[in-house]
Amino acid sequence: MKKMVVFLLVAAVGISLVLSSCGGKGKKETNSEDDNKIVGGWTVPDSPVVSKEVQAVLEKATAELTGGTYAPVAYLGSQVVAGTNYRILCEFTPATPDAEANYAIVTVYEDLEGKAEITEILNSEAKVPETDVMIDGGWIAPETPELTTEAVNALKASSEAVVGAAYAPVVLLGTQVVAGMNYCMLCEITPVTENAESHYAVVVVYEGADGNTSVIETYDFTADAAE
Repeated sequence: MKKMVVFLLVAAVGISLVLSSCGGKGKKETNSEDDNKIVGGWTVPDSPVVSKEVQAVLEKATAELTGGTYAPVAYLGSQVVAGTNYRILCEFTPATPDAEANYAIVTVYEDLEGKAEITEILNSEAKVPETDVMIDGGWIAPETPELTTEAVNALKASSEAVVGAAYAPVVLLGTQVVAGMNYCMLCEITPVTENAESHYAVVVVYEGADGNTSVIETYDFTADAAE
C-alpha cells in the first residue's frame, strides 16, 4: 500500500513538472516573438501622415537650430531603444534670402524623460516644387503623402526597365500634368546584389498619354553630421 502511494505521488509531481515546463516555454516564445517585431527594429507606420505627437518631437529637436527650418512631410518609421527614434521626411529651408527648400530625412531621438535631439540628417538635392499656384504644368502637392494606385503602377512599370535595382514606393510627394503625368515619390531602392543595403531616394516617374513610363530623375540622400 505504501509503495502504491509513493508511486502515485511521484507520478503526480512528474505530470505537474511537465505541464509547468510546457506552459512556461510557450509563454516565453510568444513574448520573444512579439519583442522581435518591435524592440531594436524599425517599425513602419500604417500611415505616413505626421501625427501631432511626431511633429511635437521634431519641433523640440529643432527648436535651437539656426541654419534653417525643417517642416515635416511624412512619417517614415520609429525604433524603440532606451527611448524612441523617429524617422521623418522633411522640407528643409536654409535660413538665407530666397533659399529654395529641398527634401531631407531627419532622425530624431527622444529619451525617456522627453528630451529630443537630432541624431542624423540625410540631405538630397531634390528641390521641393512650388505648389502654391495652380497653373498648367505646375506641380500639385497631394492632400496626404499616402501613395495612390496610379503612382504605384507608374513606378512599377517604369522600374521594370531599370537594371540592377528594385524600387519600392514609400510616399507620394507631388504630381505634374504635362503631355502625360509626372509623379514625384520617395522610394526605397535596393541594389540587386548579394547583401545589398537599401537606401532612400526621391524619384520622378513620367507616364505618357500612350501609357509608356520611365524614371526620369533620381535624387539620393547623403548623410551629414547632426547640427
